[in-house]
Amino acid sequence: MSRTDLIPEFCIATATVVAAALVQWGIVVWVRENAPLVLFAASAAALTFWRGLGPGMLASSLGTAVGSGLFIAPLHQSAAGKGSLQFEALLLFAGSMVSCLLIYRLRADREDSDAVHERRDDALAFVAHELRQPLSNIKLASAILERDQSEENRTRATTLITRSAARLGRVIDDLADVTRLQRSSISVDRRVLRLQDAVLAAAESARPEIEHRLQTLEVDVPVEPPLWVSGDAVRLQQVFANLLSNACKYSPEGAEISIACRAEHGRAHVMVRDTGLGIRADMLESIFDLFVREGSGGEGLGIGLTLARDVVSQHGGNISAHSNGPGQGSRFLIDLPLVSVPLPRLHEAPAASPESL
Repeated sequence: MSRTDLIPEFCIATATVVAAALVQWGIVVWVRENAPLVLFAASAAALTFWRGLGPGMLASSLGTAVGSGLFIAPLHQSAAGKGSLQFEALLLFAGSMVSCLLIYRLRADREDSDAVHERRDDALAFVAHELRQPLSNIKLASAILERDQSEENRTRATTLITRSAARLGRVIDDLADVTRLQRSSISVDRRVLRLQDAVLAAAESARPEIEHRLQTLEVDVPVEPPLWVSGDAVRLQQVFANLLSNACKYSPEGAEISIACRAEHGRAHVMVRDTGLGIRADMLESIFDLFVREGSGGEGLGIGLTLARDVVSQHGGNISAHSNGPGQGSRFLIDLPLVSVPLPRLHEAPAASPESL
């Protein structure tokens, strides 16, 4: 925060304390005795609710100083006679600070809740749109068959129905994942598996979409040595495929997308990189929150990265986003703990197929 930002906040806090002191002075004159200094704590709390934690705590400190100097008589003089212990001033300061913190926490929680509700409403509007289009296509296919059941029309109607059903299935799967995330019931069936198999399977499942958008996919996954991890092959492939799909979705035609896998210091590192739209610095953490979508408006329900974070966390790993800013591309890094000695091949998990996602 710059000096030009601090000056108005300091002036507002000072004005609030002066107003509180004037009112307090009037109360003292009226009741002919030292009135409780609750007004200073209340003004600091109100300023916190209005302007934020910094101005509120500044008003709390100024209010304590003004109240101590003008309205509080010393309760105890030290033996040397060099100072005074003003217990009421300390109590006022502590009470004001606690009030400011509580008000700030309440305000922050409310803002977070409002943001979640706003993102949820946006996601529900997207769901409504996603459901309406395939249903319209199915109705159109039905009308085509009712009007003319020639071979050409049957083929056209079948294609419409198949594509619409697949689209509906993706939306329903996303809604089911939202429910599981909110209930913290994402299941992970952990077995010892070779991480390269899950990465390569995800790359192959994402390749058609990438090539369709005239983008290039570079896969840098050495087969040897095998990277053994304890995990769920289907869920891990889902995570890698989701990152590749996002890279494709938020990159222009001709963009370069890559996925690489390495081992270092007992952990496996997987990086998905693209040369697409990039991510703003203030979104690098919140992008993993539920219903947060990249870009302007974004696509999908905004649950893919939330699901990825949950799955990676259940595997004892971490996922992080990195970008130099808008237009500079992005990188997603996943690290997972390695298993030093694989279990017998009987317990090894098979590579997940794209159809199982």
